[in-house]
Amino acid sequence: MKSKRSQRILRMTFVAIFAAIISIGCIMAIPLPGGVPISLQNFFCMISGTILGSFFGFFAVVVWIIIGAVGIPVFANATGGMAKLLGPTGGYIFGYALGALICGIILGSPKISENTKNWKIWAKIAVAAFIGYVVVYIPGIPWFMHVMAGKGKPQTFQNALKITFIPFIPGDLIKFFITIPLAVILRPIAARYLFSSTKKSEEDEKNAAKSLLENDKNDSILFEEKK
Repeated sequence: MKSKRSQRILRMTFVAIFAAIISIGCIMAIPLPGGVPISLQNFFCMISGTILGSFFGFFAVVVWIIIGAVGIPVFANATGGMAKLLGPTGGYIFGYALGALICGIILGSPKISENTKNWKIWAKIAVAAFIGYVVVYIPGIPWFMHVMAGKGKPQTFQNALKITFIPFIPGDLIKFFITIPLAVILRPIAARYLFSSTKKSEEDEKNAAKSLLENDKNDSILFEEKK
């Protein structure tokens, strides 16, 4: 029971650490005239999904969103609050969570047995990361157009692409290529802390129980012999 509790605490610690890392990305932003800044937060969100898997990776992003929603300045350009979520870039924030979730679903939970020299692992992570980065724009662009239209500044789809997509392609490609080796290296390390302890403790408990049974059996045999 104690080991399982420790495991839960360790997992929540990992979630908190990754939520903090995503938050730090808010100070690494370059504002653009269109209103959508270049930041590292999508990179950290995809890292979260590829390394921690679907549940914990997605949960870390959700924790970050909740922290920002209550007003703590953890979004791009050190901003926060519901107004940011409902603003022109709000769709991208939710897109980060969706991207991390899909990355994790494609890759599954990290495993200690993953071979970092196996090209299939590299290819699978590359596919997951690419889809994750693209998925961010699916809620991002339509929401940007919707909010801008509500402000009396309607945008055509082509113009929205020029503002919210095309300027970010070079940066996203760089982030994409960095994500792959980082995920390959860090997934087995994360697996040791997230999943191995529980299995090990369960095996230890089984071995301990087996040992006790064997000791009881030996004691009963000795007792019978003494009689």
